[in-house]
Amino acid sequence: MVEVPSGTVTLLFTDVEGSTRLLKQLRQEYGELLAEHHRLMRTALEHHAGREMDTQGEAFFAVFPRAKDAVAAAIAAQNAHADHDWPGRVEVRVRMGLHTAEPQIVGNRYFGLGVHRAARLCAVGHGGQVLLSRSTAGLVDEDEIPGVAVRDLGEHLLKDLERPERIYQVLADGLAEDFPPLKTVTEAARRSEIPTGTVTFVATDMVGLSALVQKGSEFSGAVLDEHDRLLRNEFSKLGHVVDVVGDAFLVAFRRPKDAVRAAVDAQQALGSGDWPEDGEPAVRIGLHTGEVQRTESRYIGVALSRALRVCDAASGGQVLLSQATQSLLDPNDLGGLSVRDLGERNLRDFDRPVRLYEVIPAATRLGAPTQH
Repeated sequence: MVEVPSGTVTLLFTDVEGSTRLLKQLRQEYGELLAEHHRLMRTALEHHAGREMDTQGEAFFAVFPRAKDAVAAAIAAQNAHADHDWPGRVEVRVRMGLHTAEPQIVGNRYFGLGVHRAARLCAVGHGGQVLLSRSTAGLVDEDEIPGVAVRDLGEHLLKDLERPERIYQVLADGLAEDFPPLKTVTEAARRSEIPTGTVTFVATDMVGLSALVQKGSEFSGAVLDEHDRLLRNEFSKLGHVVDVVGDAFLVAFRRPKDAVRAAVDAQQALGSGDWPEDGEPAVRIGLHTGEVQRTESRYIGVALSRALRVCDAASGGQVLLSQATQSLLDPNDLGGLSVRDLGERNLRDFDRPVRLYEVIPAATRLGAPTQH
């Protein structure tokens, strides 16, 4: 029996985000991906004094005598995964959670709330994100690791744990910084506060979906998965995703300026997505603001259907606003964005002709073509 580190240790849990999707996409090649993932993880652990305690599929549990070594291993593993040339040109995103505690040892296994807390931290994160508990973040701050900082994400309730945990995100060269809200009990409770009253709806639609489907289920599935991931990532930051049907999103926002910013960020995210060759879709987006009520399962009011009609009037790559939304925007809220008046249009579900406006990012040249 190999002796395991005792006393105060730092526990690392990791998991691959979207592993089932990767398995369906790669099929026979998934075994090669899993082997490479294991190799990259074990190399990072070995180089930073980590002890592998358990591996189940793509998930790792490791322990470190020192917190700074655990964080260094996590950063190294994340960068190695980001730089690796994966089968099928997929992207493998690993979520990681670290917690420093004094777990009980029975034989060569760890037990106790500390182990559960580390595992829960991993579960609430996103692929590419490294999360720390308060105890681990304090040690990292004390050691002042060069090139490494932490971002306070606030206190959150973790599943099956009574005491809230203040959670921190590791910031370092090569690591992504911006992620959707954590998938914690606290965040779930906040998201249940669905906007009512005056709401700005964002409606999206992919242009040419039928042509995409004709290219085969594997190709179209990869495009739709990436489309879904990118839009959820952007819209969940400030809005409430009301419905997703096929390639179409409907999202509710309390403030028009948040809706406009999210729509523009979504278009820009789509432009930098990890698409199959010749697979980047053109997506049209429409926004409308109006009064609605909310039942337990749905919105009631014409504002929702009007947002869909504004979306229908857009071309691929465009973000269109109704006059109701444009009139509520303060120019100071738009940052580097501008709004172009497109004149009046007759749209279904509107009582009279509606004036439409196009949102123009600062870097977009006026008159640049859009995809139809």
